[in-house]
Amino acid sequence: MITLIFLMVIGITIFFEYKYSEDAFSYWDLTRFITIPLILTCFITIIIFMHGLISLRIIDDKIDLYSKQNKEIESKIEVTVKQYMEYENKTFTNLKPDSYINLVNLYPELKSDKLVQKQINVYTKNNNTIIELKQEKLNKTLYKWWLYFGK
Repeated sequence: MITLIFLMVIGITIFFEYKYSEDAFSYWDLTRFITIPLILTCFITIIIFMHGLISLRIIDDKIDLYSKQNKEIESKIEVTVKQYMEYENKTFTNLKPDSYINLVNLYPELKSDKLVQKQINVYTKNNNTIIELKQEKLNKTLYKWWLYFGK
């Protein structure tokens, strides 16, 4: 869309420049105040959308990276919680873990542990980042449409 507008404005500019270049004063002098800023605006917009598309090429790799990091954190927390559950097995016999991250909230000793708390904060931050990256990924079709009616 933007590319089409850009090409049309350049075509109109070339046409008027060729047709009215020899006149001392013409309407072309007035239309330059419209076409030149329009050309610059279209060009800058194309650059911005192209930058967006280029940055979206690696978004799947970023999502995979954060997901792998979250899996590592889950496994570390799982080991910590299992060790603690073995230690406290006599006290907490009826608990079955659905999610080891949720079990951290049940044990005050684990929740107060700085390392576990730091891992949970990183885990939460990674989940939020993954959500933001997936939302950015949705903009890909919008960028393509504005650039060249693509899907």
